[in-house]
Amino acid sequence: MDAWKKTGTFIVAVAALVTILSVGPAFAAEKGGAAPVYKDGQVVPVAQAESARAAARAKAMDNYYITSGKKLDKAIALLKGLPAEKTGLDAAETYSYRMDKILTGDYFYHVKAFKKGTSEAAGDYLLAKDDSCVYRRFPGTDQIELLEGNTAKLLEQVEIYSLYREVPIDGAGKVFIRVPGNIPYTLKLTSLNESIATVDAAKNQVQGLTRGKVDVLAEVEIGGFVKNKKIRFVVMDEHDMEALENRRSGGPIGIGIGIGWGWHDHGGVLIGI
Repeated sequence: MDAWKKTGTFIVAVAALVTILSVGPAFAAEKGGAAPVYKDGQVVPVAQAESARAAARAKAMDNYYITSGKKLDKAIALLKGLPAEKTGLDAAETYSYRMDKILTGDYFYHVKAFKKGTSEAAGDYLLAKDDSCVYRRFPGTDQIELLEGNTAKLLEQVEIYSLYREVPIDGAGKVFIRVPGNIPYTLKLTSLNESIATVDAAKNQVQGLTRGKVDVLAEVEIGGFVKNKKIRFVVMDEHDMEALENRRSGGPIGIGIGIGWGWHDHGGVLIGI
């Protein structure tokens, strides 16, 4: 009889152990009083889903954000040194801060302030890595406000480039602007040869009129400073477009289509006038 009791006790103990192991690391961590540890693909009881979610957030915090250290301390000191009416941060309140580990647009430190002990955002800021400017963002709106500094260094980081560089007659090419942090800008386009192409500033477009090459002057203005760049477009007729398509697809190349033209090293058509 004692042997049967010992066997039964052993079976119950094994079953209990299997149950503990089957609920995953989050359950074990909670039972031990430690913080739950997130494991991708783990299976947990519904009652522990919130704990697993909190563990995933904690892991993301470590992976993506800076929550302490000299870099964050410097950013906090800068924000605290600005007028409260600009930052929206009450000097009498206590806030927690975090900074993205990855630079926004390879130029801005992205810092958020939260009301202490909550996940409620109290402020959202972009701080230039060269200390040239500080912006405040207003989430949920298109509003971005320059709090400190100027935009001269920021404009050096702005990219101005063309899309659809080869423009059909009566077709359109487009000028694109890339600004770190999606800071708002004003764009002005000027065709430097309006007999070949004109511009539609409202659509950032270059509209082809007749066959030839044209330079378009793009001027990007942010915060009282302007960056300019000339962009080359080529206006082509149907024969040019067909020849260009043949070249790109490896087909035959047409020669002698009226006026002289040749192939650019990067695949675009150069039209000689």
